Amino acid sequence: MLSLRTPVLAAASLLAIFAAAPCLAADGVPDQGFGTGGAAFITPDDVEARELQPFAAAVLPDGKLLFGGSRSKYNPAVPFEPEYRAMLAQMNPDGSVDTNFGDTTIPGVVVLPNLVPPNRLEGIESMRRLDDGSIVAVGVSMVNGPLTGFVVKLDATGAIDTNFGTDGTVLVTATYLHSVAIDSQGRIVACGEHIASGLYTSTVIRLAADGSFDDTFGTGGTATIDWDGAGQSGYCNSMALTADDGVVVGGFYEVYGSGLGSDFALARLQADGTLDTTFAGTGWRVFHDETETSTINGINRLALTPDGNIAFGGYHTAGENITGLILGQVLANGDSDLAFGDVANPGYFKPAILPNAQNAYPSSLLVQGDGKLIVSVTYFAFPDKQDFFALRTTATGQLDTTFADSGIFDFDLAPAGVYSDLSTMTLQPDGNLILAGRSMRAQPEDSPLVDLGVMRLLNGGAPDDRIFANGFDE
Repeated sequence: MLSLRTPVLAAASLLAIFAAAPCLAADGVPDQGFGTGGAAFITPDDVEARELQPFAAAVLPDGKLLFGGSRSKYNPAVPFEPEYRAMLAQMNPDGSVDTNFGDTTIPGVVVLPNLVPPNRLEGIESMRRLDDGSIVAVGVSMVNGPLTGFVVKLDATGAIDTNFGTDGTVLVTATYLHSVAIDSQGRIVACGEHIASGLYTSTVIRLAADGSFDDTFGTGGTATIDWDGAGQSGYCNSMALTADDGVVVGGFYEVYGSGLGSDFALARLQADGTLDTTFAGTGWRVFHDETETSTINGINRLALTPDGNIAFGGYHTAGENITGLILGQVLANGDSDLAFGDVANPGYFKPAILPNAQNAYPSSLLVQGDGKLIVSVTYFAFPDKQDFFALRTTATGQLDTTFADSGIFDFDLAPAGVYSDLSTMTLQPDGNLILAGRSMRAQPEDSPLVDLGVMRLLNGGAPDDRIFANGFDE
């Protein structure tokens, strides 16, 4: 039976648990000074939007919170074909809606125009803020027209900067773009995969600040990774930049054949887009945990640690028809970090969480200045209810018992509703943690609306400026 607690009571109950357990520190407790009981919402109006979902989050210099993602608009004429558009949403530092931001009937929300007409599905997957306050975002446009990746530049109000690219956008045909970063020279780097004749090719592009392709990178601004050269599909989900403007990408490669499974894939490129052979001897590595027989393996998120290692969050086969969460760490030279994770399979950590989940995937990965990892998890566990769920590990890959409930934060953001889904996180300069996702807070017969839900947790782990110099992470 669903709980009838209000969010305030839920937060109070959680705080009572922490108060009764003095061995636990304050990290991972909802911040009562944010929103109501640590939670805040932006609610769609079912005119401009029925659902708001963030995929990227950022803390602005004035403390305001910016989210990028998509909005879904219901069309009664074609009820099973909602229109998705890229959107930005903004809150004040206390969790209230920033009513000075936005150009729609929903305060605090900007909805971008159709970037690739007549495509029906568009959304922001990743974004970065430039020093002048402008925003660069990437995503994909598809359905009703050719699949197209986009890079769009927006000013601080969310308006498209028409001086960038062509009328504010750079379009990359037949290419998914999932992650974006800004290098030390202000160039825009994005990764994803290009599709041709049914084959997906791992792809990294670099643009100059004006949106033109950078001819000093790869071939005409594009670098591709063919992994083992066997001609199978490869995917790049996440990316980080090194101090010398090298590029680290992670995803998965169909080493077993098309549709037959995949392994973790990591590659490091030099600043000119060529493979960096100081990494794994080849510049790339395709691998899985050798202690198991999983053939469904992939990296969703990666981040560089303060000591130069590569931390990643992904998934693996955890049982028959069950996909489980896995974390790992790789040294700068490409070797597995044998000091990380479980004794039985060094280099990896497979936390025993969500025992009823049919699947669990990391939706965001952050590295604190002390090397601890924070992972948000999206999952499906019918008939269990889906909550905001995150965990923190020690720098060596065990659950950090000083965070939330023995390392795990599990919060029902929709106590009278259907579900919540945690899709992105970011750290404030003071170390406090911002969680964002979507929340259907009412039963369908009462309301079809899905809110953008945000929580702030007290947390002492300030970000490492070397890694998050611009204050952004997706």
